[in-house]
Amino acid sequence: MRKKKLFSLLAAILIFAVLVVGCGTSNTSNDSSDNSATNDSDKASSSDSSSDGTLEPYTFTHYFNYDYWGIKPWAQDEVSKTLKEKFNVTVEFQKPDSDPQAKLNVMISSGDLPDSIMMDRGADNIKMARLGLLQPLEPFMEKNPNMQQNLLPNTIDMLKIDGKLYGIPNWPRTAATGGNNVWIYDKKLYEAAGSPKLETFDDLYNYAKKIKSDVPKTADGAPTIPFITDYTPDGNMLAGAFYRSFGGVLTNGWYTVLDKKYQFVFKDPVFKQASMEINKWWREGLISETQFTDTKDQILEKIVAGRTALLYYDHSQDSTNRFRRILKEKYPDDSYEIVQPNPFPPANGLSPSDIYGDIDTSVGWNVTCITKNAKNPQRIFDLWTYFYTPEAAVLQMYGPKGELWDETKTSEDGLPIPILKKPESEFTSDEMNRLGLWFWMIPGHSDHIDKIKFAVNDMQPPEKQDWVISTQAHILTPTKVLSDEFTGIADVVDPQSNEGIQRTLIDNYIKENYPKVLMAKSQAEAEAAYNEIVAFADKNGLSKIEEIYDKKYQENVSKVGTVLTKGRYSK
Repeated sequence: MRKKKLFSLLAAILIFAVLVVGCGTSNTSNDSSDNSATNDSDKASSSDSSSDGTLEPYTFTHYFNYDYWGIKPWAQDEVSKTLKEKFNVTVEFQKPDSDPQAKLNVMISSGDLPDSIMMDRGADNIKMARLGLLQPLEPFMEKNPNMQQNLLPNTIDMLKIDGKLYGIPNWPRTAATGGNNVWIYDKKLYEAAGSPKLETFDDLYNYAKKIKSDVPKTADGAPTIPFITDYTPDGNMLAGAFYRSFGGVLTNGWYTVLDKKYQFVFKDPVFKQASMEINKWWREGLISETQFTDTKDQILEKIVAGRTALLYYDHSQDSTNRFRRILKEKYPDDSYEIVQPNPFPPANGLSPSDIYGDIDTSVGWNVTCITKNAKNPQRIFDLWTYFYTPEAAVLQMYGPKGELWDETKTSEDGLPIPILKKPESEFTSDEMNRLGLWFWMIPGHSDHIDKIKFAVNDMQPPEKQDWVISTQAHILTPTKVLSDEFTGIADVVDPQSNEGIQRTLIDNYIKENYPKVLMAKSQAEAEAAYNEIVAFADKNGLSKIEEIYDKKYQENVSKVGTVLTKGRYSK
């Protein structure tokens, strides 16, 4: 569920979350050998059981390295209460109030670490491992095989730092399922425009023009907006939407594969063509005039008012900001629907089969690490990796047995599918909060969660099925592919190195100047601004960054192969 945005969305809606204090002191030893971790786990296994074989109570601290994260007290909802009873643990949560990077830097330099920490993969994670602040996980895996049983061997290998595994990945997967950003249209405005076909990118363009010329206002008299996307002050989301329909694949911000090498996307003529197309839409008044200045809330306000004829938007946000549900409540005869039959309509005469949907990585989003401060690291490992199991997936989504379900049936691939007492669409907010549903997804396992929720949803009558889940299961999952060829590429450049500083300089220049390309008053002006971006990057160390990135990309491809085998990449 980059994507990858689910957690921040959950944090936004869980407004009842409260801050729980507590963070232990750290062992600042720099010894990162296996012996230290093995000794700790041995102590845990020998001292944590009472005479009757039950586990002794254990309390540990867990830190989210994100200031937006929603946290609440452990064991005050049914899901975490069940976890506490099963593992006899109490988790004390922390997060930074602001400036996570500064807080993390202080923690690293002082050695005052929590027992476990959720953080991004990358420079800081690598730094902590190399300083000996994190526990290698291999000794714990020998005693508990949850990771080996639920992750691909390749996933574990890709996550290693200097040959050892330090992170429990959040939302790993073994297959490509789900989906997020997609083309969406407003039903009433679409019908007012004559219900034209929306099969190709040209069809989208013609529909947007039709809205501007023939449907200038909604039934309520509000000005219509032919096209809008979500918050994108740097234009990256617009670029990804258009470039995809032109057959391109945008990765790690502003990079792609060109002539089988990992390169700066602005060097791709197809990306330039897609950028000029965005500029054309802008000059013709088809893109919201406040696209680059609106906040997320201001964009949402326009969407729920039924003013936006065409969107490129994360449809799964209907589970959190409820954009579609609010629209349907206000206007029962209106709705937002996915563009069909091609959720990513092809441009330039390309076939739908030439277009790539999302390319997911098996390693998921970020990682949960156990620090050397932890007194009983095996107990922490056992709790977090339990979340990978099918049993835990059911608990995370539907709560413990006896609440929303009493029985399960077994799917063809052996997963437990709960038989709900009422459709998921009828779960109330109070009910979900009391049970703790969808809050404790740390770490969730993408495959089990998606497969189970898809099966549960398909068991409901059509009118009771969840729109987001149905879209993910039947429209977007068939478009997705799984590949680790792009994993860890950005991590090979240290942000503090010369190349890292130059990369930041280039990124900042793009943030400031790419919107100027898209909002240029003429194509000539747009092309000039585009060429200036390329020239600036070339003058500021781009070639060295590309060289480092491509070396890592080629290493990945040699390990896992490539999924870029169709359309323009098949040549």
